[in-house]
Amino acid sequence: MSLTGNVGRVAFLEKQFLPAALNQRVACLRLKTKLISKRFLFYILNSDFFENQCIQSSKGVAQKNMSTEWLKEYEIPLFPLDEQKKITTILDNVYGIIASRRQELKALDDLIKARFVEMFGDFKANTKGWPLAGFDEIAIIDGNMTTDYERYADYPHIGIDSIEKDTGILKGYRTVAEDGVISGKYVFTPAHIIYSKIRPNLNKVALPDFDGLCSADAYPILPISGKCNRIFLAYNMRSTFFLDYILQFCNRTNLPKVNRKEVAGFRTPLPPIQLQDEFAAFVSQVDKSKFAVQKALEKAQLLFDSLMQQYFR
Repeated sequence: MSLTGNVGRVAFLEKQFLPAALNQRVACLRLKTKLISKRFLFYILNSDFFENQCIQSSKGVAQKNMSTEWLKEYEIPLFPLDEQKKITTILDNVYGIIASRRQELKALDDLIKARFVEMFGDFKANTKGWPLAGFDEIAIIDGNMTTDYERYADYPHIGIDSIEKDTGILKGYRTVAEDGVISGKYVFTPAHIIYSKIRPNLNKVALPDFDGLCSADAYPILPISGKCNRIFLAYNMRSTFFLDYILQFCNRTNLPKVNRKEVAGFRTPLPPIQLQDEFAAFVSQVDKSKFAVQKALEKAQLLFDSLMQQYFR
């Protein structure tokens, strides 16, 4: 269990990870009684209710710190063992469905990455001998910033926390008005790529299909039509080839980030636009399958959250 920062986060340590070591701000919890099962306790401690209790009990402004003394005194509900088993079985089944759907999504993402390498080769070694192009020859880092919050009040506002790492999935965002935006934001369209310039090791590259505003901690990137396909460029920017290039500039100690000049200095093999378009068509087909799996995942997650709320509130 985490005691600092995101307090109250709990992981189940499986046997295959042993032996293992912890740092001093992570607690290792061991059972002292047979009145509660380890798996059941795990679900209790993973509930939103418990996490909120941890947050409320913690001290600190910049970073929360939870007291182990508070944790020792926290009262755990002791359900009868047969009821614990019943609840755990139900939650395990739904959690298994969620894990399966996530694995399906990963397999589809891996399929796209494999297709990229199959079509274009290893970009680092440029195994297919494509001509090289500078980033500024194939795309524009679009600096169209606005402070007109009334005009864009109902537009989606994308912060970098709304971009899932590696996959670029956009989720959990709200409108400009709902977020109470007060600082300058970049305008983007479905023609743009959104790239997080903060902590680039997280590899956050999104492909929005709507108009909106994004955080100044991200760059809206506009591929140049006829030279570079948007989907091709996004997958190029998610690759280890681009990531390795960017990370050489990110040794700042406080808040690693990359600037425009560094992004613009990237040079990449550039296959013919027809081949890029062919790859984009393949991605679009796979995305249809991903959409169906994602919907099934969301449905299972909603059921799991509902059950957790029902059992542990």
